[in-house]
Amino acid sequence: VSFIRPKPNPLDIHQLNPPVRLAVSQPVLLASDMVKLRDIARHTQGKFSSAVLDISYPLAWGPEGIEARLASLCAKAVDAIKGGHNILILSDKGVSRERVPIPALLALSAIHQHLIREGLRTAAGLVVETGSAREVHHFAVLAGYGAEAVHPWLAMETLAAIHKDLPGELSGEKAVANYVKAIGKG
Repeated sequence: VSFIRPKPNPLDIHQLNPPVRLAVSQPVLLASDMVKLRDIARHTQGKFSSAVLDISYPLAWGPEGIEARLASLCAKAVDAIKGGHNILILSDKGVSRERVPIPALLALSAIHQHLIREGLRTAAGLVVETGSAREVHHFAVLAGYGAEAVHPWLAMETLAAIHKDLPGELSGEKAVANYVKAIGKG
């Protein structure tokens, strides 16, 4: 079980109502989980609210663009939390020929550290939606840098697309389920 959302302060003995946290059965999220997470405010009567931060930047910005985009992402994360969002989704699904993805670990680390400096890190959960997470180590490192859950969209879309070429009678859903189970065991 993984928890997404603000963390209670274990040193605050006077805290009467600890923050509510969202429990997920495991930290590897499916596409259907991401649909629910994006619209979580409607499903929870506003107890949870998510904001998506696009961790890609225009190719035209060149190599210097990554630094500018990271600064912008950090500011947007603070604004999102101050605006009432308590789940931040860092997503590189906006990647295209014109948009370059920032490495998910770099974006996560920058935002995580910035929120710590601002005193806001415990106010929101961080979820990473990335095409770069494929192996157990990738998930472990993302978790170590502050991700409460990860949606490896590219790995899952690839498995769903190639399931017919895999040995045995394997549906796309079963291939993805096996992958999630393997990552969880790892």
